[in-house]
Amino acid sequence: MIDEAGRLRLLGAAVAGAAFSVVLVMLLLSSWTAATTGVLVSVGIPTAVVGGAVGVWTTLRSWRLEGGYARATLAQRWVSDGEVPAEVPATEWIPLVQAQAERQLAGWGKIVLCVFWIPMTWSMRAQHGMLITLLLIGLWVGLGLWSAVVVIPRARAAAAMLRRPFTA
Repeated sequence: MIDEAGRLRLLGAAVAGAAFSVVLVMLLLSSWTAATTGVLVSVGIPTAVVGGAVGVWTTLRSWRLEGGYARATLAQRWVSDGEVPAEVPATEWIPLVQAQAERQLAGWGKIVLCVFWIPMTWSMRAQHGMLITLLLIGLWVGLGLWSAVVVIPRARAAAAMLRRPFTA
């Protein structure tokens, strides 16, 4: 069962997937044709639908791999509270919190990629035009900020929980 927060996450995944796919396709098309309203409507809208569907699918798949939405959010709630309820056995909570802690490397990887992609995108502004360049830079900045503000702090908090002594 997915609650309101889960539905909002799915909506966010759909919007992010749609935005990323439209910008990427328009970037590719701008090498061959001008970015006109007709091109945006005929290619961009179907691309947005597919990108949104892929965003939702990957989020649902991620939840399924973590044991379902309830289990994935339970681990995130433990990390944000900084503690696991005493009645939860260590064999259950340690793997879930460990999975949260292991996301720190992925968060830093995204930030490093953004650091390289932003100047690369800016260097290609003459090829793709200022609008697509700014949209791409906005995408990279958003990806880096999400990693810096959400992913890495959550992973650090999870790692700190794992370092604390616990009674079995």
